[in-house]
Amino acid sequence: MKLKLVIEGNPVSASRPGFNSKSSKRKAYTKGKYRVYKNNIEILYWDKYHNKQLFERGMPLVAHIHFYRPIQKSLSKVEHARRANHEVRPTIKPDLDNYTKGVLDGLKRAWFDDGQITDFDISKDYDEHPRVEVEIEEWKFEQEERSR
Repeated sequence: MKLKLVIEGNPVSASRPGFNSKSSKRKAYTKGKYRVYKNNIEILYWDKYHNKQLFERGMPLVAHIHFYRPIQKSLSKVEHARRANHEVRPTIKPDLDNYTKGVLDGLKRAWFDDGQITDFDISKDYDEHPRVEVEIEEWKFEQEERSR
């Protein structure tokens, strides 16, 4: 079994929860931009896989996630071309772990627990077409042996 998904648009990193301080009991909430992004991933998953749990409980998984950030508009033509040709990689925030958390939160229906992911292959790059490409598959012993 394999999950393949392309999430169109700018990647959004996971944000810290906000707190409602108007009442005597403080309540945590998910901030707007991140909540919308996560909900869009859930809808995309629903459309393609109909919320079916693709991976059984306890099954080790391998995740390949590639984040394509937009190229800034205020760059010179030379620098823009370098980023479009993938000669330059983004070394600025947000961090890969925050990006990854957002995607995994949105795909929570695909598995019993995201702790099942035992191997990650994650990267971020610039592209004129911002998106996130996700591929999650069952871990197989042969994959481990070939990579050594």
